Amino acid sequence: MERKSLVLKEIKRKSIHVIPGFAAIPIVVWLGKYIAIPIAIIFLLLYTLNELYLNGWIRKPIPIATHTFYIMAREEELRERTFIGTILFWSLTVLIIVFLPPVKAAAAIMISSLGDAAAAITGKAIGITSIPYNKKKTLMGSIAMFATSLLYCLILGIDIVKSIAVSSIATAVESATPISYLDELTVPAIAAVVLYIA
Repeated sequence: MERKSLVLKEIKRKSIHVIPGFAAIPIVVWLGKYIAIPIAIIFLLLYTLNELYLNGWIRKPIPIATHTFYIMAREEELRERTFIGTILFWSLTVLIIVFLPPVKAAAAIMISSLGDAAAAITGKAIGITSIPYNKKKTLMGSIAMFATSLLYCLILGIDIVKSIAVSSIATAVESATPISYLDELTVPAIAAVVLYIA
């Protein structure tokens, strides 16, 4: 598949992946955790039910979740009929909103959602140099993730030193995660831990 087709396919996949990131400020920061938590729990429930549907335990497709599965799923996820990465993401998102102050929670979500999307799209578009310890990832993708994560941390008002620290550590973890869907666990988890400590 030529590069242009790969990039367009990745943009289509990530067009849904970025929604929690763009929604983080209005929902988590402006509306507050007591509204954000039930919303995150609803999405966790929908994607958990979707996993049961994909495994044949439920006969009817799940609104929103099944539709987005067919847009967002990687080839191996479509083949194996699993979307476990999204369950991991929403599980971590619930915990992040519960335990972190709203601004830090939003930052962790945005790093996982927007930073990861920037890495994936840039890696497909202009990624040439693979990272030595993970050939599936590219240097340009990691640079894009770092820059995007840093930008949104600064927009949220997190000071420059903490923003650089969390962006660089989250980017390093994303680049080292060997299985693609596991970065839905590793990236928000490390971002949340760094922001909590900071």
